[in-house]
Amino acid sequence: MYCEQCGKRPASVIVKQTVNGNTIERHLCPVCAAENHNINYTFEQDPMAIHQLLSNWFPNQKASVNPVKKEMAVCPNCGFTFSKFMEIGKFGCATCYDAFEDHLDNIFKRLHNGNYRHEGKIPSAYGSTLKIKKEIEELRKQMQVSIAGEDFEEAAKLRDEVRALTLQLEGGGADGN
Repeated sequence: MYCEQCGKRPASVIVKQTVNGNTIERHLCPVCAAENHNINYTFEQDPMAIHQLLSNWFPNQKASVNPVKKEMAVCPNCGFTFSKFMEIGKFGCATCYDAFEDHLDNIFKRLHNGNYRHEGKIPSAYGSTLKIKKEIEELRKQMQVSIAGEDFEEAAKLRDEVRALTLQLEGGGADGN
């Protein structure tokens, strides 16, 4: 779809305006959207700031504060509190990461589907290569264990598997394409 204003560039910005209860939707290119004076959005703004995301995921975080303690955690360096972080979505200093480490683990676990750290996704073109490399690495470890246990026949089988996978990785094997 092309921009409704200039008709030259692809439309990648959708502007919805509600006037007297009627919603008007316009599809604009970034250039025309920036030139349009009716848009009050600056491109430096975050569409959703981290504190908004956190407040959506942890809406009752303030309710979980221990009533005996007035605050969950306080940074010893800058005096920043964890509830202040949850409110504004930013830390006061670098020491805050260490001070709030226990509380951040719960947040990261929820953000990363039960994991404490983000592993990322592997591009499909690189995924098969990485899988073969990891398999070679595992076979080499098994080969070292076999050699240490003086099971040389097993070590020779593993060595042959490593060679076959290495050929496949280099594109010389039957499955290497």
